[in-house]
Amino acid sequence: MNVPHVGWSAGQRAAVKRWMLFTYLFASAGLVLSVFLILTGNTGGWVLLVLTVCILGAVHMYVGNVKKRQPR
Repeated sequence: MNVPHVGWSAGQRAAVKRWMLFTYLFASAGLVLSVFLILTGNTGGWVLLVLTVCILGAVHMYVGNVKKRQPR
């Protein structure tokens, strides 16, 4: 028996907003740290920058994909 998908509850939407805020705070810290490392001549700053952007992009695409599959 197939159960219709009715969308996210208010609690689920609030949880996603909290996790996205958490993700953006850490991404901001990662960007600031990577810029500082790059400016001081540390090549690890570039690695941190690439990792931060990739992780943030993956999270954004995942949430966007899940959101597109939800009924309106």
